[in-house]
Amino acid sequence: MVTRKEVYHDLNEAFFPVEEQPIYSAERKRIPGYKTIVERDTGRPLSVVSEHYQLVRNKEAYDLAGYVVKEIFEGKTLNDFMCYNIYMPKSMASCRIDLIIPNNFNNLFGNVRESWTPFVRISNSYNKALALKYEIGFCRWICKNGVIFGYNGVTFSVTHNRTVTFREMDTLVAMTKDKIGTAGSLWRSFEQKMEELRNIQVLPSSILEIFCGVFDIKVDKEHVNPIQKEGLKRKVEQITRLGDEYFNEMGDNAYAMMNVLTDYASFPVWPKNPINYIDGYQHRVGRWVDDIIARYKIQGFDLSKHIGNEYRDSASYMKSLLHTDLSDQ
Repeated sequence: MVTRKEVYHDLNEAFFPVEEQPIYSAERKRIPGYKTIVERDTGRPLSVVSEHYQLVRNKEAYDLAGYVVKEIFEGKTLNDFMCYNIYMPKSMASCRIDLIIPNNFNNLFGNVRESWTPFVRISNSYNKALALKYEIGFCRWICKNGVIFGYNGVTFSVTHNRTVTFREMDTLVAMTKDKIGTAGSLWRSFEQKMEELRNIQVLPSSILEIFCGVFDIKVDKEHVNPIQKEGLKRKVEQITRLGDEYFNEMGDNAYAMMNVLTDYASFPVWPKNPINYIDGYQHRVGRWVDDIIARYKIQGFDLSKHIGNEYRDSASYMKSLLHTDLSDQ
């Protein structure tokens, strides 16, 4: 059974002070139409943006999340949440904060070991890489696997082209709540999806093939260098281990497969700067969940035909690396 230590992060990691400054040429002439965002304490530049860019500090983005919590999580406030993850690259120019309710669990399938809790992901950036965005998902408590709804996800997104007022945020969230309901209705939808996944058979022999398909891993066997081989070998070692653990615990089904995928998405090995990939990887898993459920409802659905030959070939090559000594290559 996969378990991980309960660790919380200090939000102040993301709340470092930033400010806007004008840009000057080498001749000390003001460059019109642009400004720079800098880390105030060090003066380190984080980005160059247009003069129309509206700066939203990470602390302000967090405070605005209070409206999401108030409307969607009835009876809760930001004080009920803890920060269990901060994803921030070395540049510090973008940030994702995951907030979780540490004592608000729902059990799937009547099994206390399948305890899930809702979380809110806050995304923000100082370089226009990310819009100001709020997403709601559910996290498997025992292993901290982040799951975000796929195409039907709950997302509030605001660009940096204008100032966002608290009143506008309140209105935006209230309008969305009218469409999707509260955290309780989201949980019921999520619970139904997970039940459907348990009814879809997935053979252990297909784990690596599905993994390659979800993360679009296509291997050109004729042009794989030693470093790439090492990376592929580490991936297949991780997926083989996760497959053994989750399928032994949960059975040969798509719910176990989803946990393999979300575990990898949340704790990937080998990609350069993995923190930059986690959000995208987790969204890929959400889309796979929606897609596999929709396809399963089609009469005559054959999972083996859905995988694709290129991913089968990639999985076969990766399996061969398990028994290859790469130290001499």
